Amino acid sequence: MNWMYSIKHKLTAASLLFGVILLVMVTNINQRNQITELETAFEAIYRDRLVAESYILDFSEKLHTLQLAINDPSSSLVQKQRVANRLLTEIDTLNQLYQATRLTEEEAKYFLHFTGLTKEMNLRLKEGDLASEETMIQSAFMDLHFLSQIQLTEADKLKSKTDRIFHRGSLISQFEMVVLIVIGLLIQALLFASRTTGPPKWPTNSRMN
Repeated sequence: MNWMYSIKHKLTAASLLFGVILLVMVTNINQRNQITELETAFEAIYRDRLVAESYILDFSEKLHTLQLAINDPSSSLVQKQRVANRLLTEIDTLNQLYQATRLTEEEAKYFLHFTGLTKEMNLRLKEGDLASEETMIQSAFMDLHFLSQIQLTEADKLKSKTDRIFHRGSLISQFEMVVLIVIGLLIQALLFASRTTGPPKWPTNSRMN
């Protein structure tokens, strides 16, 4: 019956080894998925938040320059219109770049209001109405403030997401290590048992020789 025990041990060991291979494969697939999730999150942080924030800074700088230009007492109306027209054209280009980023629902609302203001400022500029520009510039600054706050909030959400991915990956790695150690110990026990289990030894009678 020893050969039956040997086969049983070999089958058990083979099953454990198959379990090791399966565990490694599953862990490898999970790690690839985590890498993809991290790449997506980091790309979103850069493209949709950091780049968007840089556009907001550009918006603020140009609006501030516009504000100074239309309130400059030493400039004529024609000079003010020329400078304002150039700045509003640059702002319109930035509007298109900002629109290309991924906007949340709340962000889209404020940005739509902001672009509406810049279009209205451009119309008032063509009419020579610079007096109403100041009020619209202040309102545009408020929109930019809210848009900047949204960038911080969304970036924090993405950071929390990456933290969860790292934490999950760490737990899976620890679980894999524990399972591999347990399987390794079981295989060692099976090998030890197969070595100690030998064919039955029958007593010999020396008188029969």
